Amino acid sequence: MSWSLGKLAVLSLAFAGTLLADDAALWKEFGLVHTQKSGESDAITTYQFKDLTGAMGAWEWLRSPSARPCALATFCTVDGNRTVISEDNYVISFEGKPPTQADVDATLNSLPNKRDTSLPAILTFLPKQGLVPNSARYALGPATLAAFAPELSGTKPGFDQGAEAQVATYNVAANPPARGRLALFYYPTPEMARFHATQFKTAGEMHVRRSGPLVAVVFGGASDAVADTLLSRVQYEAKITWNESPPPSPIKPLYALLVNILYLSAMLSAICLAAGLIYAGMRLYRRKYGTLDAEEAMTTLHLHGE
Repeated sequence: MSWSLGKLAVLSLAFAGTLLADDAALWKEFGLVHTQKSGESDAITTYQFKDLTGAMGAWEWLRSPSARPCALATFCTVDGNRTVISEDNYVISFEGKPPTQADVDATLNSLPNKRDTSLPAILTFLPKQGLVPNSARYALGPATLAAFAPELSGTKPGFDQGAEAQVATYNVAANPPARGRLALFYYPTPEMARFHATQFKTAGEMHVRRSGPLVAVVFGGASDAVADTLLSRVQYEAKITWNESPPPSPIKPLYALLVNILYLSAMLSAICLAAGLIYAGMRLYRRKYGTLDAEEAMTTLHLHGE
C-alpha cells in the first residue's frame, strides 16, 4: 500500500532515532517519489527517490545509531530485527525476520525505474579517522541542515548554488575523552568555497578551514585543540583525468601493410596468368583457322636424338 508524506512523518520517527520537527520537509529535500509497505510481521518498506544522492542521504538518516554493517548489499546496516539497505535510488527497510541474500536480491530485482548514478563526491573527502559509526548525515538543503546541525541553521551555505554537506561526529581524544562535530561542505568551484568560508567565519563561534572546493566547519562549542585536530584531517586532493587518446599500436599498421601487399601480389599474379592464357588461346585459334600470318608463325625445331 502507498503512504502519504504525512504518514511517512509518523513512521520515520521510529526509524530515525531522533525526533525531527519537520520530517515532511526532510523527505522533500531527499527527493522522495514513492513509498510502499508490504507485509505485517515481516514488513518490507521501499522508498523510491529521484536519484542516488537523495537515497544515500535518506539511508544515512534512517539507519540506527547502534546499527552494524551487514554484507547483504554495498550500503547495509542491521539493528536487531531491522535491516536498512540503499541500492541506486531506493532505500529498503526489512522489519522482523532478518532477510537472506536471496530475499534481498529478489526485492532489489523487482524494483521499477532504478537509476544508477555516481556517488556524491563529498563522501570521498569526509575524514574516516575517529568517525563515530552511523553518525554521518547528508544535507541537501536548509531543512536537513537544520535537522542534523541546528547550530548552522542560521547560515546560508549556498545549497541553491549546488553545495552539498556531510555532518558527522568524531572522537578526537581518548584521555580525557573528547568529541567534535564537523560539517563538511563541497562546492562546485574553489571560488564559491572561498566566499562561503568567509561567511562562516563571520557567522558565529565556529572554526573554519577551506581546502580547495571544501569548507570544513567545526561547531558545537569544541575547544581549539579539538577543532584544530579535526580540521587537519580534511584534505582535498585534486584528481586530473586526461581524455587524450593513447597512440595507436604500431603492430596494427604493419599487419595491415603486409596483408595489402599479399592481396596486391595475388591480384597481379592472377592478372598475368589470365593475360597469358588469353594470348595463348588467341594464337591457337588463329593457327587452327589459318589466320596466323607467316611472320607471326612460330618456327618449331623438331630435334631428336639418333
